[in-house]
Amino acid sequence: MLYKIEFEQRMESAEVEIFDQLTSTTVATLRLYNVKSTEVDIAPYIRSMMASNGLHMSSAIITTSKDACRVVLRAAGEESEPRLFFRANLPQDEPKILTSPAHLSPISNGEKIRISIYAHQKVSLTIVRPMSAGGVRTLTYTTNGVPCEVSVNVISAYEGTNIAVRIKCDDMDVEDYTYRVVTREQSAYRVVWENNCGGLESYTFPQSIKRSLTVKSEEVHSESGWYRRVVESKLVRRLLMLGVIQAEVDRVLNILISPKVYMCGGDINRPLRLLTEEVRYDEHGKLRHLELDVEEEWKGGVGQCA
Repeated sequence: MLYKIEFEQRMESAEVEIFDQLTSTTVATLRLYNVKSTEVDIAPYIRSMMASNGLHMSSAIITTSKDACRVVLRAAGEESEPRLFFRANLPQDEPKILTSPAHLSPISNGEKIRISIYAHQKVSLTIVRPMSAGGVRTLTYTTNGVPCEVSVNVISAYEGTNIAVRIKCDDMDVEDYTYRVVTREQSAYRVVWENNCGGLESYTFPQSIKRSLTVKSEEVHSESGWYRRVVESKLVRRLLMLGVIQAEVDRVLNILISPKVYMCGGDINRPLRLLTEEVRYDEHGKLRHLELDVEEEWKGGVGQCA
């Protein structure tokens, strides 16, 4: 991501501003000395900005992805052409749905339907719920060539009913997805991860088993006595996926190569560290079940317990 900067004359000092037009914020300001011509690599600044972003969370049904930025460089009163950056390289020729859910998927109350979309101009989104849960809603969202995120909260939906989501990007064919409302076991565990297209994928493992808990604490003295304060804890879980179709297993296996994986329950999300590095297929090249070990890490020091 090299930019060549040339000044009309040698500058004793000059500032170069890396500016994001989508959020109207300065990503970084570089100060140059005794320079007439130089090259600036903005890649580290873009990566640092995106690395600091957690899982996309929004109360809006459709919004611009917070992992997208449209960057310009400003120096000596001049401005470069804007350049779009995202979690992955975007298709240049046509719009695309970046998430790859099955056309019929289970969903439960308290979960979110997540779909990442890239369109050059606009997205037309129609959501059809059971009438008791809100009826039909159609939204048109102008993208201006920036990836966007669909996030539909599932609440007060009856088991066995369907939520239909219809998406049209620019002039592409309509894509229809149906989500069947189900009741989960208490140990069910929802995971969200980035795929290689930059889309957010979701899957709820039907079962999870706690494997270990490690707690680091320290003693804190106060006027009322000594307290034990938790500084850090790590919980290891085994996620179990049983009796599903091979295509869904293959989709979920992409967690193994994802740069970011999250536990997601309602409006709570935490980064996950994937401990599993290998899975083995049977003699027919199939996976009849899948087990993944993940680690939740919590760093605090705020709460106290006696």
